Amino acid sequence: MVNKGNERFIEVAKDIELGYDVYRSLLQYMDDGEIGAYFENVRKPPRRYYIRVNTLKISSDELSKRFRDKGLVAYRDEVLEEALWFPTEGPNRVESSAKYIVADKYAAESVYLGSNLYGPGVLYMPSNINAGDEVNVISPNGEIVALGIVKVDSSTFRKGFRGIVVEVIKSVYRLPKLRDLDEWRFGLFYEQSLPAQWVGRLIDPGPGEFIVDMCSAPGGKATHVAQLSGNRATVLAVDRSWAKVRQVEYNATRLGVRLQTYIEDSRFLPNNHPELTGNVDKVLIDPPCSDAGVRPKLHYRLTMRDVVNYVNYQRQFIKAAHALLKPGGVLVYSTCTLPPMENEENVKWAIELGFNVEYVNIPAGQRAFDGLSRRFHPHIQDTPGFFMAKLTKVK
Repeated sequence: MVNKGNERFIEVAKDIELGYDVYRSLLQYMDDGEIGAYFENVRKPPRRYYIRVNTLKISSDELSKRFRDKGLVAYRDEVLEEALWFPTEGPNRVESSAKYIVADKYAAESVYLGSNLYGPGVLYMPSNINAGDEVNVISPNGEIVALGIVKVDSSTFRKGFRGIVVEVIKSVYRLPKLRDLDEWRFGLFYEQSLPAQWVGRLIDPGPGEFIVDMCSAPGGKATHVAQLSGNRATVLAVDRSWAKVRQVEYNATRLGVRLQTYIEDSRFLPNNHPELTGNVDKVLIDPPCSDAGVRPKLHYRLTMRDVVNYVNYQRQFIKAAHALLKPGGVLVYSTCTLPPMENEENVKWAIELGFNVEYVNIPAGQRAFDGLSRRFHPHIQDTPGFFMAKLTKVK
């Protein structure tokens, strides 16, 4: 146990710390070995890197062939027709260099998987760095994530520079650079984890249905729902800023799916758009959460205050969804995190609000702690940590 200020933390894996109260709450559902295994696996990427085939434009077999022609091998998921995956290469031994550049947490986690380091992700660049130097990219906690070649002198590097700072030649893990392919530009696929793809299937969109995605950016689930409906459902994608909605619209255009979009805090949709109240067939909520299941993570700390704040925020979306839905309407609620307070306990709260919880009957993942919803665990399914529930409005 580590004391930091007034907080006590348990280090459950290298550089991953849970507040003591968070850890104790998890022990009601998992033993300490399971918690440790969960977060040890969160530190590394899944062995399978999934994409979703845009079946409006191409079949999975046809896209697989196009990849093979480029020297890439993509495998079909055993169950999900539109899911293909590539093997993750690694872990690789990365040689130590005399020079280094520090990347911020999120950039370091991308470089860890083989991405180049771009200007916005640079946290610290020593003054003795010159273009052409061989350097290590390290995370804020000092972990070497890659070896690469510097593309810009430290003397000319300025805040606001958006180009490549380090071209990575070797990283701890490596994924294929799919966004360099014509197939990506042509909208033939979308990079999306396996659990997230099952959310689209759980929505099960039908022709003519009105479906609202309340926290849509970057649009993966909304575009999947539109794809599954053959562009015959009305899908409204909502997010709170112009930048987020622009992401959704860009992906919809690239994929060739039809969406409506609102720039709106969707917690206030029932008040600001009374014409929607009681008229929506299905709602999808994948709200901001504590992200404990996102992989890989090189550094993470979670306090009970964080969890409580997320829960209070998430319940506002659930309450708004209840107002939007028709009687008998369906809510699919999902997160990429572990704490039951953000998942099963939110489902219990939704039942008190006027929902029934349905059994999530999909051939993937495992039963959640409530026996009805579904979970994916990094140490068991080797996916991101994920939760999904299906609820029906009854009153």
